[in-house]
Amino acid sequence: MITVPAFVWRSGFTGRALIVGAGVGMVLGVLSWLDSGFWVSGVLVLVIVGTFYGIWMARRMARYWPMSKQLTGADRVAVVRAARAGERIEDPRLVDAARDYGRGVHAAAETARPFRWLLPLVLVVALASALWDAVFGSVGNGVVSVIYLAALAVELSWWPRRQAQLLANVDRACR
Repeated sequence: MITVPAFVWRSGFTGRALIVGAGVGMVLGVLSWLDSGFWVSGVLVLVIVGTFYGIWMARRMARYWPMSKQLTGADRVAVVRAARAGERIEDPRLVDAARDYGRGVHAAAETARPFRWLLPLVLVVALASALWDAVFGSVGNGVVSVIYLAALAVELSWWPRRQAQLLANVDRACR
């Protein structure tokens, strides 16, 4: 939930599922296509992963911020933008919604924390796969492996600081 940008909240459940699912599905579909060399696999990944991930994330978003159902799309966007930027919410009718959003963001971050230990393990496996692909794989395999390595490096180095900053901003906005 903390990774979802403010504009996604403008839509209702179905819109959020479509936006998030299409974004994730397209990225993974392109990687699948590059890795396999078959456009059909990219389309299948786009449709299958995009559908399931979009629905799962939209449900998760609704569960962690239940008060969002009571707000209009513009109000949800205003709350999320202000909270992510650490700005005070001036509209008194949105203060409770911002606090509820803050609780949800913290709960989502806490839920993900126990799985952080897996990332270094995945990085080691991805590095071994990248080396294997560089020696025995196709150019597409090598490109995808490098992209996975870069994404994991960002996840391990940049994201913890950014997440801490976002959580601090949310706390500041909710005071």
